[in-house]
Amino acid sequence: MDLLRAHFELPDDERLSRRPNLDSRLWNQPSVRMALLEVFENKCGYCESPLSVQDFAVHHHRPLMNAKGRLRYETTTSADHYVWYAYEWNNLIPACPVCARFKANQYPTTSKRVPPFTPWHDAEIESPVLIDPCRDKPFDHIAFRFNGTCTHKTSRGRETIETLKLNRSNLMVHRSAYFSDLWARLGQLRGNKYETILPTLEELFNKRLPFVGAAKLWLLGALLETSIRKSPPMEGEFSSELAGFIAETSTAEWQAFMNRLAGINPAFTEQVVTVRNPEANPEKPHFSRIRVIEIEHFKGIQKLKINFGHHATQERGIAPATVLLGENSVGKSSILQAIALGVMSPKLRSRINFDWESTLPRDTLAEGTDDQPHVVQSNIRVTFDDGEASDICIRRDGSFSSQNLRSGLILGYGAHRSFHDEQSSSRIIRKTSSIASLFEKNKPLPHSAAWLELLGEKAFFPVARALREILNLDTYDEIYRLASGEVLVRRHNESIPIFRLSDGYRSLFAMSLDIIRNMLRTWENLEDARGIVLIDEIELHLHPRWKMQIVSALRRAMPQVQFIYTTHDPLCLRGMFDGEVHVLIKDDEGCVQEMTGLPDVTAMRAEQLLTSEYFGLASTVEPETVLKLDRIVLSNSRSTSPDAHFSEQMNAFSIIGDTPEKQVVNEALRRHIIEQLRSDTLDRTAVREDAVNLILERLRADSNGVDQ
Repeated sequence: MDLLRAHFELPDDERLSRRPNLDSRLWNQPSVRMALLEVFENKCGYCESPLSVQDFAVHHHRPLMNAKGRLRYETTTSADHYVWYAYEWNNLIPACPVCARFKANQYPTTSKRVPPFTPWHDAEIESPVLIDPCRDKPFDHIAFRFNGTCTHKTSRGRETIETLKLNRSNLMVHRSAYFSDLWARLGQLRGNKYETILPTLEELFNKRLPFVGAAKLWLLGALLETSIRKSPPMEGEFSSELAGFIAETSTAEWQAFMNRLAGINPAFTEQVVTVRNPEANPEKPHFSRIRVIEIEHFKGIQKLKINFGHHATQERGIAPATVLLGENSVGKSSILQAIALGVMSPKLRSRINFDWESTLPRDTLAEGTDDQPHVVQSNIRVTFDDGEASDICIRRDGSFSSQNLRSGLILGYGAHRSFHDEQSSSRIIRKTSSIASLFEKNKPLPHSAAWLELLGEKAFFPVARALREILNLDTYDEIYRLASGEVLVRRHNESIPIFRLSDGYRSLFAMSLDIIRNMLRTWENLEDARGIVLIDEIELHLHPRWKMQIVSALRRAMPQVQFIYTTHDPLCLRGMFDGEVHVLIKDDEGCVQEMTGLPDVTAMRAEQLLTSEYFGLASTVEPETVLKLDRIVLSNSRSTSPDAHFSEQMNAFSIIGDTPEKQVVNEALRRHIIEQLRSDTLDRTAVREDAVNLILERLRADSNGVDQ
């Protein structure tokens, strides 16, 4: 807390251009996550969806920054609220990824927000609008219907339903199925004795069941309307109260109760909050993340499916990222293009200058055969993490059809990207400008320096916070503007205008600023901005030091944005976690496939990455030396006598080894690498297991020979 207090002691301009120094590891440590799951019965604290240990976000009900109101009496965003509750146990909610994204920094209040470091128990004085699942009684504000619809009784209930989108289609389907089963089971219990009914109800309303809280609210509404009881029972008395009602109520009351549950002539006092179907307006942005991309007959890709997992990001509070590796012509750039085409809106797609005929592989343009039918379209399916999907079919003539289209904010930067000079760049920037380079070589991107100079003071601060992360500025470094609007970077007590930075620095700055500008078109701040950013060959123009930092910097700067990029440089794998790196190769038939069973990337050095399956180099040694080593190791004769210079090189590399044990191990490794790791085998786990078994067999054989 001392660091937080020091943060609030800074002058306003300095404080607002910095992010508070928080340690997300504290609320994401396994003990805290497990304790939260235990308290919330392994369910999302907002929608009651089931949660696994890995796939949930530790969400702050009062946001860490940029607390935002949605109601008419509050239209401003407070950058400071509520960072001082970052480590408050009562402020932590286990949330499914979808609820966490919809809730984000939303936290409207009906009274003035409390000042910094107000004790938690005094914070209710600001009269929050959203229902707190730990403090409030949901029954007072919301209700449910037989079809799974969530309805509101109060304005707080309405705001909560709208903010969290509690009438999402998948939630309604699951609730409705659960309610339907309960309705049937209750009918079967009618006529039994209390002692028989109670154990069954306790089983049906087990706290760990998904949507059991919604079911209780659904039943309570009908129970209070059709019985003499006028207030809901205590939590521990629910099953007992319902069991007594089933066993003792009159036939007329029972029928009224069951009719009320089923929605037959209900005297509803609550109202439904509807959520517009996003498919009804394909231009409405969709902010879910991509979970799976499936591509068929697109350029050189016949059929490919890639699953993007984001478990690590939920625990670390950083943006999800995916990197695609592979040799040239394996299709990495084509995959980025397919993702862009599958996510962008029809209007944006129509403005892209793209050779649509090139989407179909050349060998499919000829007449088909019985074994190889004529292919007339490319298919792209993008599945999002909320379960929804978009299907795009592209025909050779450039026409396309789509189903369940879920367009979203998509930015793309091609491998041949370049930027206009910031002093001569036009101030008019079209939406296609930030994705055109992905489809057109040498398409320059507009520089956003002029946009940054014209930003209002309030809007400048979130940009400065993000750029501090991306440019890896130290505590005493600054990004600031002069009265003229010129933006400078102060490093090591030296102030440098942006246009005088090094080429690599300016390139990184320009691309980052373009991303930021596009995000702020839709979002008020970058801590909560969502979208998808595609970068081909992210290492372009970057110094090795920046290559090692760029991925982590982008993930910190915009923690809700999904980054997908390609690279040929192992340094750009820094900041990636296990399962986020995908290696593409071509199999024996020339089809692009994903390699599986890869080692953990987090603990590998750059040279280890180069000689691993990620980059596939047999060695970082000079090619001539490798050829000589191949001849020696694979020779059936041990009489090979290399020259003196080469002997020194061999001793340095220690390929053969200076003991019998090392010689056996290295010979087995060398043979297996040459025979197997250069092949197109997809599952590297199996290859490594074979190598281990081979070495063990040779060692055991050698050991048995010595013993004898």
